[in-house]
Amino acid sequence: MKVSLLAMSFGFLLVLPLAASAGPLSGGGDSDSDGIADAFDNCTNVSNADQADADHDACGDPCDASITCDATNDGVVGGPDFVILQGELGNNCTANPSLSCTADCDGDTIVGGPDFVILQSELGNSVGPSGITNPSRDLEQCPL
Repeated sequence: MKVSLLAMSFGFLLVLPLAASAGPLSGGGDSDSDGIADAFDNCTNVSNADQADADHDACGDPCDASITCDATNDGVVGGPDFVILQGELGNNCTANPSLSCTADCDGDTIVGGPDFVILQSELGNSVGPSGITNPSRDLEQCPL
């Protein structure tokens, strides 16, 4: 009985440090709740526990999306971009350069239906940010 109790105590002492080190890495909060601390997370706004990065640019795949319809210029295509598009709908910046065409997603200087289709297809896409500091990273493609 003494040997079993001693073995169990010793085993518990071996497991205790492992259990304490499990979980997210230290390095700040975890904004997207994916179990990866922001300082080590390659996509801090979108949950991606696997940290997939197909093009190896230190920006996770979910934060590496192509965005052409970001009227707010915040790196995310969402509701505010839709509101701007709705307000600019019908603007023709070639005919009247004083009009605003920030929601011109297709580059034809007219805010219309095709721009809405592009925005809808990009809804939820995000460019960055990444918490990983990689000196070779293009900060325009993947901001901090």
